[in-house]
Amino acid sequence: MTERINHQDAEARLLRDLEPLLQISVGEDGSGRHGDSRAGDVYILTPEIETAVKVAVLTGRPLLLGGPPGCGKSSLASFLARKLGVSYHEFVATEDSRPSDLIWRLDAVRRLGDANTKSLSGRTGRDSTAPYIEPGPLWWALNPESARERGGSARLEENEQAAPPKRLTNHTPDRAGAVLLIDEIDKADAAFCNGLLVPLGSRQAFVGPLDITIEVPVGAPAWSPLTVITTNNERDLPEAFLRRCLVLRLPEPDGSRLVDIVVEHFGPLPAALEQLVRDLAEEATQPHTGRPVSTAEFLDLVKVLRHLDQAENLGDGLLEMLKRITLDKHALYSADERSWLR
Repeated sequence: MTERINHQDAEARLLRDLEPLLQISVGEDGSGRHGDSRAGDVYILTPEIETAVKVAVLTGRPLLLGGPPGCGKSSLASFLARKLGVSYHEFVATEDSRPSDLIWRLDAVRRLGDANTKSLSGRTGRDSTAPYIEPGPLWWALNPESARERGGSARLEENEQAAPPKRLTNHTPDRAGAVLLIDEIDKADAAFCNGLLVPLGSRQAFVGPLDITIEVPVGAPAWSPLTVITTNNERDLPEAFLRRCLVLRLPEPDGSRLVDIVVEHFGPLPAALEQLVRDLAEEATQPHTGRPVSTAEFLDLVKVLRHLDQAENLGDGLLEMLKRITLDKHALYSADERSWLR
């Protein structure tokens, strides 16, 4: 009975301590933003990144970004979409991805259900298939009007039109064009990469079930879609694919850049906390044998420190505990930590 009472007391304390944290919302200072949210409203461009983006716009080539996880590859795409005022679409590759997944997907289950209930009566061929075609990110990026009409079927009713997925909050495109993110392309096999050569090079995509070719509409920006592709270098990419891309490797941020990113996210810090953040940034970016600390992980730690700096003392080993929870994850990969499996 005593053990159960202590357990209940612990639960009560936990809920009491969590209550102030549960009230935190996203503010102008980014206090409620997640480090991996890809919100795209904050990004610090280096001269090299800025040059690479300009070259991608001028040449119409996809921009392939390499570098360690968490160095800011994926978030660049959403940032560019906001700054350019265009729509944003993304696709995360997996080992099962096919090139067609980027363009279209057939909702075969819904189509079969409608066929069983006679909802398809009176429709044949393309007209019977169009309502069940889900346009993919590349289709939306190439020609949003065609995607909305699922290929422009004459028999498509208004309530059957497609709607693009909402990717960015507080972002309404105000000009034609799109930014397309193809994330972690190294997760997919060589066939996926090779299948993108024609669509990305010619700005055209074929939709087999409808027997139509999607093209960029007249009047669209010559650079659209601006395609950003990321890789963690877990797998070699086909040479033919690399030749068709612009390539830029983003390095791990050093201590100074980490601090700049923190200030960009959260604004100026109190003097004591700023010095602590600088010290932690230098420590986190020192050469080590474990996995590197990502920008998002460091932002997580600073986010907690900002709250605790206002609420309680950081003594009694709390800072070391927070570092272990947020940053020192490479310890999980050590031989000692895996020994319990044997």
